[in-house]
Amino acid sequence: MKIPILRIPYDQEDISFIKNEVEKVLRSGYLTMADNVAKFETEFAAFCGVKHALGTNSGTSSLEIVLRAIDVVGATVVVPSNTFMATPISVVHAGGKVVFTDCERDNLQMDPDDLKRKIRKDTKAVIIVHIGGIISPRFEEIKRICKENGLFLLEDAAHAHGAAFKGTKAGNLGDAGSFSFYPTKVMTTAEGGMITTSDNFVYEQAIILREHGKKDHSFNVHTEFGYNWRFSEIHAVLGLQQMRKIGWILAERKKIASFYDQNIKRIKKLLPLRIASYVEPAYYKYVCFLADGVDRATFKNKLKEKYEIILPGEVYSDPCHSQPVFEKYPQYVANDIKESFPNTDYVCRQQVCLPLYPGLRTDELEYIMGALEDCLK
Repeated sequence: MKIPILRIPYDQEDISFIKNEVEKVLRSGYLTMADNVAKFETEFAAFCGVKHALGTNSGTSSLEIVLRAIDVVGATVVVPSNTFMATPISVVHAGGKVVFTDCERDNLQMDPDDLKRKIRKDTKAVIIVHIGGIISPRFEEIKRICKENGLFLLEDAAHAHGAAFKGTKAGNLGDAGSFSFYPTKVMTTAEGGMITTSDNFVYEQAIILREHGKKDHSFNVHTEFGYNWRFSEIHAVLGLQQMRKIGWILAERKKIASFYDQNIKRIKKLLPLRIASYVEPAYYKYVCFLADGVDRATFKNKLKEKYEIILPGEVYSDPCHSQPVFEKYPQYVANDIKESFPNTDYVCRQQVCLPLYPGLRTDELEYIMGALEDCLK
């Protein structure tokens, strides 16, 4: 039995919908920034419970646009080290400087105690990352810290479509949210991203920045230094198809995670994360820790060679604070060179992610569990 790294389950109804809608786009003569983009934005805003949503060409650009909108030039932005490099890179491209924080070992999320230590006089914003589709159980504390220090709170929700904290959806927890629709994500449009916010100023600035700094789409009059971060009509069609199925997608992910929760207990060398009862994950990943002494590369290679099970990538295996680009360009990081990130280093070293995507059958999940048991005897 082969377990691939990913399946994207488009059934015949999905394919028919996409083909019909793409044909309409091609016949309309409008391939970008037209009715489908507006409709997808409206539906996604309602899904998250915010006033505004703005489609972009990537999750990375959705982060950068918000940071440019609030003007972080010359300021510092606090970012967890346990995240994808798009998060700190967006700060650098927006003209800011990165301050890395450690995470909490039990849940992978930003450590509020370390956040308090990392805030500086020139800090303007905090980016909280919902790693693995999980929201920090201490989110309210993080939000309070930001409010007390006058800091803009931006959610990197690239993993967290549909995740919620005490009933409030990701993308509606901070001052603005950023989503990615890359193929591995909970929702996909092949490529693309989305900004969510109820802040009128951020939304209006984002509209301008998304299209070369034009205040009015109809005229080539530029009031800001924007960029080409537009979202196409065809990508929006893919997004609208995903909106039709998002309930099923999330239910499937939750069902698979529940299977792992019930069965992973029999494998002593795999330790699952602790998720608070008031946090509703999107289950972008099912993350667990390998016991000390288990070599991750050897374990993954054995699963692949003996059982043809390809595990998905970690979140993440290489912490941002150790990336060579920041050694090459140290001027973009405000942390002291001697600072350590022990929890981040641990989770990046010890975590492993199990296969999790809609369409995984019960017999496949049983096969995965048997292989895990054998490889971790």
